[in-house]
Amino acid sequence: MTSNPGGISQSNTGQMSGGMQAAIGNNNQQNMQAQTVPAQKALTQEDVLKLLGEIQQILQGSTLPEDIKQKASNRLGAVVDEVQQKEPDKQLAAGNLKRMTETLEDASKTLNAGQGLVEKVQPILVQLLSWLNVAKSFFGL
Repeated sequence: MTSNPGGISQSNTGQMSGGMQAAIGNNNQQNMQAQTVPAQKALTQEDVLKLLGEIQQILQGSTLPEDIKQKASNRLGAVVDEVQQKEPDKQLAAGNLKRMTETLEDASKTLNAGQGLVEKVQPILVQLLSWLNVAKSFFGL
């Protein structure tokens, strides 16, 4: 570093994702240390299929009337079919998953049997957000 009497010199290390700066003393030298946050592990198709399987188990174990359970299962089945494709259409999968979620929400509003079901599915949906490339608000979470 060159001498810079009375001035401020800066050096940056790491990624420019955030950090702290401090000016101390007559030469006011600043160092910025980046804080890195570990990235969340990206889900694989297998991971997504396992999570969808968990939703299916929740549906099957629910006390929903058979017609509503079947409707939600059909929509979930369409998601599973799409995810299994060589190059899945994530927008289509997300749309079908949203429709399944809406079916469960409607059931929870009108039937005692559906209460709590959406709350059981929500943590799984949150895990799927990044893979589907949708925001949390997409599912109304």
